[in-house]
Amino acid sequence: MSAKIPDIYAKNLICTPPEILSPAGDHEGLLGAIKGGADAVYLGIGEFNARQGAKNFTIDDLEAAVDLAHSHGVRVYLALNIPLKQKELQHVLDIVDRAYAAGIDAVILQDLGLLRLLNEIYPDLSLHASTQMTIHNKEGVDFVAGLGAKRVIVSRELTTAEVKDIVDNSGVDIEVFVHGALCYSYSGKCLFSSFLHDRSANRGACAQPCRRRYRFLVNGREIDEKYVGGSYPISCAELSTLTGLEDIIKTGVVSLKIEGRMKKPEYVTASAAAYKAAVEKICTPGEKPTRAELEAGEAELAKLFYRGFTRGFILGEKGVSHSKYSSNYGAFLGKVLDISRSRGSTKLTVRLEEDIQVKDGISIFTRERMLGSAVTGIVTISGEHVKSAKKGEKVGLEISSKTGRAVQRGDELYLTTDTQLLDTLQKAKLKTLPVSLKVKARKGEQFTVEIRKEDKKREANEKDSKTEETSSAEFADDYIVQGAEKAPTTEEQIRKAMESLGDTPFEAVSVEIEADENIFIPVGVLKNTRRKAADLLLEKILKTNKKEQKCPDLEGFNHLCSLEGDAGSKNEAALISSVGMKKEGRGLRDTASKKLLLSVEVQNIPSLLQAASAGADIAYIPISFFEVLMSPNSADRLEDLKAEKTELVFRIPRITHDRELGGLKPLLEKVRDAGFTVACSNLGASQLAKKLSIPFVAQKDLNIFNAFTASTFYQAGAYRVTLSSELNLSEIKNVCETLQACEVSGQTEVLVYGRELMLITENDLLKPLVDRKMIRKESEVLLVDQSGSEFPVQRLGTRTLIYNSKVLDMLKYVKNMKGYGVDVLRLDLSLNTPTEVKEITKVYKQAIAGEEVKLKPARGIEYTTGHYFKGV
Repeated sequence: MSAKIPDIYAKNLICTPPEILSPAGDHEGLLGAIKGGADAVYLGIGEFNARQGAKNFTIDDLEAAVDLAHSHGVRVYLALNIPLKQKELQHVLDIVDRAYAAGIDAVILQDLGLLRLLNEIYPDLSLHASTQMTIHNKEGVDFVAGLGAKRVIVSRELTTAEVKDIVDNSGVDIEVFVHGALCYSYSGKCLFSSFLHDRSANRGACAQPCRRRYRFLVNGREIDEKYVGGSYPISCAELSTLTGLEDIIKTGVVSLKIEGRMKKPEYVTASAAAYKAAVEKICTPGEKPTRAELEAGEAELAKLFYRGFTRGFILGEKGVSHSKYSSNYGAFLGKVLDISRSRGSTKLTVRLEEDIQVKDGISIFTRERMLGSAVTGIVTISGEHVKSAKKGEKVGLEISSKTGRAVQRGDELYLTTDTQLLDTLQKAKLKTLPVSLKVKARKGEQFTVEIRKEDKKREANEKDSKTEETSSAEFADDYIVQGAEKAPTTEEQIRKAMESLGDTPFEAVSVEIEADENIFIPVGVLKNTRRKAADLLLEKILKTNKKEQKCPDLEGFNHLCSLEGDAGSKNEAALISSVGMKKEGRGLRDTASKKLLLSVEVQNIPSLLQAASAGADIAYIPISFFEVLMSPNSADRLEDLKAEKTELVFRIPRITHDRELGGLKPLLEKVRDAGFTVACSNLGASQLAKKLSIPFVAQKDLNIFNAFTASTFYQAGAYRVTLSSELNLSEIKNVCETLQACEVSGQTEVLVYGRELMLITENDLLKPLVDRKMIRKESEVLLVDQSGSEFPVQRLGTRTLIYNSKVLDMLKYVKNMKGYGVDVLRLDLSLNTPTEVKEITKVYKQAIAGEEVKLKPARGIEYTTGHYFKGV
């Protein structure tokens, strides 16, 4: 495989080729991306990125990595795509400062507080909003664009039509994932690994519980796995969009991202090369790739990593899970037609669906499990031992007898290791930068070589004096060109010496020679002058992005936490304006005198009324109940809420694609006009609330880990923020103390009771069971793992919500919560009955009042204190 990139830039393109953005989990991965022709790579530093399992880079070897990439014309993006704790911010600023000085091209972020800080400190640094921000609508793009993001990596759950709509209506660049592993949950909204294994997916340490075996219980009865396709119902197939890439390119996205910082470098090389080649053909007139070519490219990628392919939500495929098997098992090789066993080995007869050779690796899908083995021999039908066999041939594959004992006729074989392919990829050459050379060889003058970097597509219309200065170099040797006494130096000799750029990252695409006739130049002078010119150009290229360190001190930016303009007064007004809302303890945080409030999240009106009657200060209810509550028939209900002085907040759905968010706008205007507030779980909903001047609560789904992020929402119009459930008590205190020091008037809230929502997915997990009428609306559905833990599953339209098997309960610690600086304790009782809502609310209200109380434990329920005493 060649990593040489064709020069397509001079051609009349039918579209602008989007960037191919490849993963670089370590130095070898970086080399793999360069070999594959990637335009850019993304990499992480230590633990501050969403792939802690990758080797990653250290801050000390980052500059060398950036220089290596830049020397081959590859941009480098630093992934800092996790929410950050208050105590981590200074360290992360130090990392960014070093990366900025090293010439990093962009930083990929999840944390909104860090986004604001970096935009303030480094206005010339490109900031990209990570897919971990769960941005899936135009309003969400606008939210981060307003904070300084220049690019947004949108959620993988969007279709091409939705992506195009965002591209057409946004002022920033849009990037999408096109290949690699998919998260079953919306990225940035998964707590499954966090609460099962204390390893946060949001913080880059996912233990991948979605890749494990599960079974279903419906109303206590186990469902046969054949109805859901297998034992791994929430394990996603690998995303592969090669065959639909043209539709994605037509959306106008600027970057196509490949997942895989934990995969081997050969995978990085092959995936970059496959997508680069496809993009170039799609965007060049008369070069459209055939379906067969794209499928062949996909088949090659399957040999490197495969657990089933899906076209993904982006190409309209909602069945993204692959429940048959959750690990890599390779490209389909064929079925076992016959078996013969001997003492030393087992021979499997198969008609090949792929080429194979001795020492290749295969996996065998046996009745019990997937087994792996190396091919120790290949035998033809005539009995001849050969080193390789072609697709379509019927041969015997010899494997170890130990593995062979479990194999039966009809078992499927897969090719997991293609040694020839790996060898080809490993030998691929690094991508080179195209350059032109101009030679001046005049008698009596110094021999001179000018070398110029050829402009690429993104530079074609951006030439300026600085670009000219850094894209060319000239070196004049001390040697004065002489007339030839015997054998003259020919033009062909000069050209050959100039084109031999050796171990430089350059490739000569043209050589212009201005030379007198009958001259003599020693070969050493030719080579030395060319080498010195190339060195000068490389030095200029590497210096282009270098900057001076700024050494920022976090304390110098505490003003970013303070509310700007009249935001403070608006927040204060929001705190006291909601219907029936109590006014004690408002204003700046005074932990000694303020009153701790109790909020309750419910899912229906009967539960709402029970929560209010039991003393809830605040009640959250889905916005879908607004018009019912506002109807004349509900006048008495509203009066009851007012009498109880319960603040009523209408909760906007966690996920709101543009069609959904647009449909909510008229309802939101009614909520505002009626004097109520809303709760927002995504950035788009927050932006719309801001536009409509509706005070809102920033939900914990927004991953608020630090005071700078909290203040970002306060400044956007939030009067209360719910801190992340992944923070421990000490970390919560750090946030609250920082907000207090900045004299911020908004409230902080934490969850103290309820089942955590582990994930929300666009995949309709229960559809097969609904279609078979095995599940009804009122059915209790549980996902059960191999340890027996039971996770409640709910169907919300065609989306799926999975809740924790354990119930968070902090009742015995309530009396201490005030000391940590929080204002509101929340109970999430959305899965409880109205009777349970009343009982739990009453007990927590008593505990806040200082009474010694106990909550009668529900039968069969396991309780937890979550991360409050450990964190992630």
